[in-house]
Amino acid sequence: MKQGRNLIVLKRTITSLTFLIALIGLIGCSTTSVYVLDQKELIRVKSGETIEIKYDGWVLSDRAVDRIMNAKIAETKLK
Repeated sequence: MKQGRNLIVLKRTITSLTFLIALIGLIGCSTTSVYVLDQKELIRVKSGETIEIKYDGWVLSDRAVDRIMNAKIAETKLK
């Protein structure tokens, strides 16, 4: 009788651990994105300089980039 109960507990534990590992794998895979930038997408300019860009999008100052990068680091530290 006791051996049958131990077997049921063991099966439940193994099933729970399997679902937990699968859930951790799914959550971990969905949070990271990597983007590869072409050299044409990164142009260094100085204040007052005029440029012509190949793609539509945003132009960010060094100050804006620093603020964005610091915000991402702070968000990561909170996890």
